[in-house]
Amino acid sequence: MKTRQFLLIVCGTLMLAGCTTTPSATSWEYRTRTTDNPKGKFVLDEYGQSNWELVSYTAVPIDQSGTNFQYQYIFKRPKK
Repeated sequence: MKTRQFLLIVCGTLMLAGCTTTPSATSWEYRTRTTDNPKGKFVLDEYGQSNWELVSYTAVPIDQSGTNFQYQYIFKRPKK
């Protein structure tokens, strides 16, 4: 039983060692898109075709009522 536990620990350690690589030197560019439409599929499709990846999506209130919003999308992609 001890041999099995040892092997599990060793395998787990080796798997985790592969996860602790240094950060890549990739530089990113970011773009923000704001719309009044809460269903932003068109925004996602448009930016996805240009290799932009969605990073964040936020509903931003535009008045004091709390019922009117603008929808902000933040995208990133590797710099060329």
